[in-house]
Amino acid sequence: MAKDAHGDEDPAASMLKILLDQAEDLDLTDPTIPKEEQKNPGDLMVPGLEMSKLLAVIEFGLLHSADEEGILEGLDMISREQVMKQVNGTFQLNIKPSPGSGCKDEVYHFYVDLRKTGEIRPGPAPKRPKPDVVMTVSDKDMVALSMGKLNPQMAFLKGKIKVKGNIMLGLRLQTVLLTEMNKLQRTAKL
Repeated sequence: MAKDAHGDEDPAASMLKILLDQAEDLDLTDPTIPKEEQKNPGDLMVPGLEMSKLLAVIEFGLLHSADEEGILEGLDMISREQVMKQVNGTFQLNIKPSPGSGCKDEVYHFYVDLRKTGEIRPGPAPKRPKPDVVMTVSDKDMVALSMGKLNPQMAFLKGKIKVKGNIMLGLRLQTVLLTEMNKLQRTAKL
């Protein structure tokens, strides 16, 4: 377990925290696959938008869930196929950046297809078929929801999150996401 300067256990040294803190500096590509044949999770990142870093880390985890060696070794991450089977839905995330983040747009869109392709990509959902769930939320609140620090029902009741479509499908996605985030919250081997 990682130790702080006083030799005490450092709860902040989780794999997730390390990945999020260093996401913009990491090469998230797979060196075993030619660059033109692979999807780069780093393409999801928008400078100043924390949720985009989290989506890049999630995509990295899905790409490497079956790896027996490497940074995610021993974490038993869920595969893309398992996520698609458990969630079986499509989502458009409308993320509003935090003030002072340096983001140029008022809203950033991400499309998550967990029904047919398993892809996570920047940009709005296709017009047809419409996404099952459209969530509009601030960057800070979406990260808090994803990491289990904000209750989705309370966020909805307080108006922090707006949901159109199948709200139960959104809760199913959050449950799967929390399970995987908890695996990444384990203390990193440093």
